[in-house]
Amino acid sequence: MMNHFLISGFKCFEEQERFILKNLTVLCGSNGTGKSSLIQALLLVRLSIERNSKSKSIYEFDSNSWGNIPTPLNDGYELALGTFEDIINQTKTKESIIKFQLDEDKFTIPFPNENDDNTAVNVVYSGSTKNSQSSFWRKKEFYYLAAERLGPRHGLSNNFTDFLHCGFKGEFTAQVLLNEEFLKVPEKRRFPNSKSSNLKQQVDVWLDFICPGTSVVAEPLGSMNAQIRLRNRTTKSYLSATNIGFGISYALPIIVNGLIAKKECVFIVENPEAHLHPKGQSNIGYFLGVLASSGLKVIIETHSEHVINGIRRATHSKTRLSVDDIIIYFFNGYDKEKDKVIEIKLDKQSNLNPFPRDFFDQVQQDMAEIFRLMKDKNG
Repeated sequence: MMNHFLISGFKCFEEQERFILKNLTVLCGSNGTGKSSLIQALLLVRLSIERNSKSKSIYEFDSNSWGNIPTPLNDGYELALGTFEDIINQTKTKESIIKFQLDEDKFTIPFPNENDDNTAVNVVYSGSTKNSQSSFWRKKEFYYLAAERLGPRHGLSNNFTDFLHCGFKGEFTAQVLLNEEFLKVPEKRRFPNSKSSNLKQQVDVWLDFICPGTSVVAEPLGSMNAQIRLRNRTTKSYLSATNIGFGISYALPIIVNGLIAKKECVFIVENPEAHLHPKGQSNIGYFLGVLASSGLKVIIETHSEHVINGIRRATHSKTRLSVDDIIIYFFNGYDKEKDKVIEIKLDKQSNLNPFPRDFFDQVQQDMAEIFRLMKDKNG
């Protein structure tokens, strides 16, 4: 299913920009061009829904209720947006407002009153039609992993959460794994040719696929803490995660969240490639493609062409990931002579079209420059 997100007046988005959110949406491009701002906008809308909407059921928030409770800019989903002046587009005047629209749901953020706390905003909900498709954003289960995740730790805290998830930094990963006997992995998310629905077994085979030779176990540390222990090809027993490395600790919550996430819910992952070898980056892209083909709505921010290629591989596998379910946005800077955001699609052979300059072509650019310099040096 496609959903539409419109944004204007927020940070770098001066005029209205429309984004289609497909089963797998990929955001890429240069630093400081709006990728994180788009995710922050989505998270701000989600946070305002949680704060202002009553529970329609145990599964989702009601679209017919709104409490007009201020939404903090620096609390929830690792948001650290500062003040209202930091999020309003700098070209806007006091007659302007920030606008978001998710399918038929419309939200606005007006300028605060002079005496209001400018570290919180009043998100005004304008309602929706009966045919609104944005209920996926109102489901209680909502999965997000920030770019700055927890590295290896001796212990992780156990905390009550409304539903099982790995936290926004991976801080609840051990807690989820301790409940592995109660969690079953859907068939479409299981590793190819692996029939077991057991979470621990599926985590191990996917982890071995992404970080070869690695397996994991969670152990309780008293009543309030737990520990991730890892084993790889060089160790005979499970060791504290601090003895293995950052790449595994960063990838593990992606795997666990992806395997337990409820169908038709959202999973946002920033920089899934962090600390991974290029092969691991490609394989985690493939894994995220598998998730998107299983009924999970996946949104990725990445700087890795290997993640993109892993997704392309998934379209040619038995995952049944369709190229029509994928959309890539290349944030191309804000030069007036260039398009701000270029929409890139995959054809039936998974070729990328268009393929603009600076879109993961740095190897070609570097090699051309090296040959030029060598030629100049040799006269």
